[in-house]
Amino acid sequence: MPSIRDLVIRMQPYPEELKELCRVDSGFADALKSTHPEKFISLGAVVVSRSTVIPEDQVIGFFVYDYGARPMFKQDFIVNKGARNKEFVIYTRYPSENNKYIKDISLFYEKYSDYPKKTHHPSCDEIPDLLKPRALEAIGLAEKIISNGWGVIDEISEEEFARIDGELRKLNL
Repeated sequence: MPSIRDLVIRMQPYPEELKELCRVDSGFADALKSTHPEKFISLGAVVVSRSTVIPEDQVIGFFVYDYGARPMFKQDFIVNKGARNKEFVIYTRYPSENNKYIKDISLFYEKYSDYPKKTHHPSCDEIPDLLKPRALEAIGLAEKIISNGWGVIDEISEEEFARIDGELRKLNL
């Protein structure tokens, strides 16, 4: 049965190799906040940078809006080791002892010490200017979800999946 998570991953602006990793490694996919729409709204954009400490690695920052008890923006990081799209490590608050590709965010700040720790929970003002419209849309959507009592389902019908799949294909996703 198709899942919302599968569609969410497909819509993210990740390299195709990273999307494939998410398809084959459910633990990695689960570590992405964007795959949990019941709590997080993805801004649908990433910020790619390089560390001055380890310049051969590409750092992919992705933003979500946590609309839980204490609404706030969060940024986790995926490191594209050697910028070769062959090995990815996600740094998040929920590491996995069983998956070497899922590490605690504190290790990111130790290894890539040129990134300030406040980047993990940026304020709306600290969101990059190009993403601010998306940030405001995420806040608005969260307010609608909360005020209307909308829930997020885990599974969708084959018919609904086919409809969404067709729309995504039109967008080359």
